[in-house]
Amino acid sequence: MKYTFLLFLLPLFSLANDGAFRASGNQLIPITETDISVKKEILTIRRINKKQTRVEVYYEFFNPKEAKTIEVGFEAVSPSGDADHYPTKDGHQPYINEFTVTLNDASIPYKVAIVHDKIYYRNGQYKAISLAQANKESEEEYVDFVYVYHFRASFKQGLNIIRHSYVVDLSNSVTERYSLDYVLTAAKRWANRQIDDFTLQIDMGEFQDLCIHQTFFKNAAEWKTDSTVKSLDEGSAEKDQPGISRFFIRKGMIVFTKMNFKPRGELNMQSFNIYHYRIVERSDGAGQPEQFDSRTTRLPFAIEDQDDIFPPVDELSKKILHNLPFARRGYVFKSPGIAAYYKKQPWYLPDPAYTPDPGSLTKQEQDWLAKNK
Repeated sequence: MKYTFLLFLLPLFSLANDGAFRASGNQLIPITETDISVKKEILTIRRINKKQTRVEVYYEFFNPKEAKTIEVGFEAVSPSGDADHYPTKDGHQPYINEFTVTLNDASIPYKVAIVHDKIYYRNGQYKAISLAQANKESEEEYVDFVYVYHFRASFKQGLNIIRHSYVVDLSNSVTERYSLDYVLTAAKRWANRQIDDFTLQIDMGEFQDLCIHQTFFKNAAEWKTDSTVKSLDEGSAEKDQPGISRFFIRKGMIVFTKMNFKPRGELNMQSFNIYHYRIVERSDGAGQPEQFDSRTTRLPFAIEDQDDIFPPVDELSKKILHNLPFARRGYVFKSPGIAAYYKKQPWYLPDPAYTPDPGSLTKQEQDWLAKNK
């Protein structure tokens, strides 16, 4: 038997021209499915370079009745802000690459439709616009069409396994080094209206300052981390907005697991850059400091931000800057002035077993030591 289902994804937000929203992720789901349920999902988000992440999703679906074939799709909203609005020559979203889907270990071919209407699939046909029309519309400042990656999926009776992956460019803005969104709530559109066994694994690389909005969880304690990760919870600066759990990650994954998961919000995560630190640390209205002053200014955790730190204003500030790579790794300082400063940093996690070894630092950090002798 053949069935058709309509999928949809609403854009999570839009950016002005001081940022670039490139793409967000979404579940593979129909609007209604009374038979097939989601037994298990493992969602892995891994940063593969400074600009991109690879998203891999493992699903276990259970079909209790006879085999059926359904139309399944993945929607990607158009980029906005200071980003390339034009589709690729193949009609794909410009910031999504290496899109793959397998069902029960068999690769499934897919097509891409560029659509305007919310109800874009009727009577087995997609109401799509041409690539030429999409290119013409992309000349405008705002683009509102959606890319639908769609395929036919034949579910056998019983357990079915889908593996889905793609590479997506990270978004960014003036105060964010990167950000990424992923729609979770759409999973409730399958028969069981939940994910029976859900796992989310995030690996954004070494020495990362990662913020995740508390939209589908309550606090950082719900996440599994190892001893090299420090976490804290921050309230929202805006009324009626979710708080943030912040993770200072030396290395490895942070993991969220939940049985009978009924997501009430989407995954929104971001990493602030040093511009954010400069703004939040100034309260006297005097503008951004042109020198690093250990009495008034915090230091970022991420190695990627260190080259944008201003020169030190005094000798203590200079010593503090020199020791930044060792502080990231938890060195317990003996100098009272340096120790007092790093104890106040939200990301500092003391490790009495750590012995400083300049040779084990990254090349960028070794250059930092030479610059800040």
